[in-house]
Amino acid sequence: MQNKIKKVFISYSWKPISNKITVTELAERLTNDGIHIILDDWDLKEGQDKYHFMEQMVNDETVDKVLLVCNKEYAQKANKKQGGVGVESLIISDEIYSQVEQTKFIPIVMQYESDKPCLPTFVKTRIYIDLSNEEVYEENYEKLIRNIYDKPISKRPAIGKMPIHLEDENPIFIPTAHKVNQIKSSLLNGNKNSILIIKDYLQIFIESLLMFKLDITKDEINHNNFIEKVELSIEQLQPLKLDFIEFLNVVCKYSTEDYGEELLDFFENLLQFYEDNEIRLESGNSLDNLIYDNYRFFNYDLFISFVSVMVKLEKFKTLNLIYRSSFIVTRKYNKKAEAVNFVDFKKYNYTLNEFKNQKINPKRVSVSADLVKKYSTIVKFEENKSSDILSYYMSLIHPSNTGYVQNWFPETSCYNSLYFDLFPKIISKRYFEKIKDLFNVESIQLYKKLINVVRDKDDIQRGFYKIPKIENGLNIENVGKYE
Repeated sequence: MQNKIKKVFISYSWKPISNKITVTELAERLTNDGIHIILDDWDLKEGQDKYHFMEQMVNDETVDKVLLVCNKEYAQKANKKQGGVGVESLIISDEIYSQVEQTKFIPIVMQYESDKPCLPTFVKTRIYIDLSNEEVYEENYEKLIRNIYDKPISKRPAIGKMPIHLEDENPIFIPTAHKVNQIKSSLLNGNKNSILIIKDYLQIFIESLLMFKLDITKDEINHNNFIEKVELSIEQLQPLKLDFIEFLNVVCKYSTEDYGEELLDFFENLLQFYEDNEIRLESGNSLDNLIYDNYRFFNYDLFISFVSVMVKLEKFKTLNLIYRSSFIVTRKYNKKAEAVNFVDFKKYNYTLNEFKNQKINPKRVSVSADLVKKYSTIVKFEENKSSDILSYYMSLIHPSNTGYVQNWFPETSCYNSLYFDLFPKIISKRYFEKIKDLFNVESIQLYKKLINVVRDKDDIQRGFYKIPKIENGLNIENVGKYE
């Protein structure tokens, strides 16, 4: 369908002659950009009443916009109601103040006097477009034609859904609330103690998890009444996760510092928190295990959200540090330190994938994946799926030091299509130069070698889970193919 041609009337002063020439050049350029320009010098013929012509143009409903091209002479004549400009200003001012829709009239500033734009009194408070000098002309001309065509650069985003956690009639207060704004302000002001505020936030974040420890009886387990408690707790934990995502965005966007060590300490302290508070992360279907399935889901959801933010902001060195490092956890029962890795944040969830699934007909492949999808808001689900797959690959590249094979299982991959490209841009050499830090390699050859070394370890049981083989998902065939 062909768009309607826009009609624009230009009101201006003929004096000085340089202004008339400038206005004619503007009219010609707008015409070349597909706009029907009505200009007295082009459209007013001998025998016509010029004042009637002006009034007709201003009031004509087929005229989309009226440009008020304002220089010193235009402002003076409009204010004194002199000549054709004075008549037009009377018509326009009445039209402006009597209409609710006032966007039809656009003041164009062509001249300044004493550092003030030359504007008639009746439009002094209006937002204008400045075409007064070459430095701003092109940028503001773009604004003008976008205004005429109603194609603004910035558009209001579509209104989404209310965050699901707000539906909770008994909300839980999050201790980290408003602390991210404090961190942002500190970073913007260049405060030297920003790192202390960041560490304080991370510690409070971990401590606040104790609020979500569930009290579930054996009787509730026998009657499956505990499922609702676990699901409610998972929902109540969402504001904490969203707060952490906001924290990551702030520290990465408003600081040039690398907070990799602080984040490494955070994840290590998080695992130690669970140990110190006797929250067993090992999977199982006994009462001692099921009561912590809210934390198991939270850890999974939190970690892949973290990975998604790091990938999006291209913080590959930080992400590599988290993937390859050991977390030292001192066991409470024997006081011995043990080295684990990031895979400890992904444990099988019996409450969701066994007990919850028994109530659903037909059964779901993964209720955990369903909930990750449900709660993917600030971070998109597509990003979380990629982070889930990436974490599986990284568990092959950086295996656990515990002495037994323990790989990350990407449950959200049940939502994958047949074709899944983890890093589409990796075919570009320029992008590879960025992402190589994630794999801690210096060249494409070493990248390919790294993947080829672990190909035989990629023997996961896929079933309903669409997990590309590591060499395909990381696209070693086409990596760096293009400049």
